[in-house]
Amino acid sequence: MNRFQLFLDTQNQELFRKATSELGTMFYRWIDKDKIEICYFSGSRIARFTGTPDDKLKQFCHSCAYEVENIELDEIAGTLKIIQKEA
Repeated sequence: MNRFQLFLDTQNQELFRKATSELGTMFYRWIDKDKIEICYFSGSRIARFTGTPDDKLKQFCHSCAYEVENIELDEIAGTLKIIQKEA
C-alpha cells in the first residue's frame, strides 16, 4: 500500500493552519440530503466514512471537522485531494 499524501486547495486560513498540524484533520461533505462522506488524514493514516450519520456523528463533524466542496481519494496514487474555496 502506498503512503498517502494530502493535497489541499483552500483559501481558508484556519483550515490551512489546521491541515498543517501533525495531529490530523477531518473533512466532510454532504453527498445528498442524508448521506455524508467524512475523511480523516494524519500522516500516512486515512479513514473514510460514507453513509447516513446519526446525530452524534453529525455533531462530531460540526465541532471537529471542516466542511469542504470535494473529496477525492486516489488509492493508486496514494493521495487525498481536498477542495474548499470559501474563506
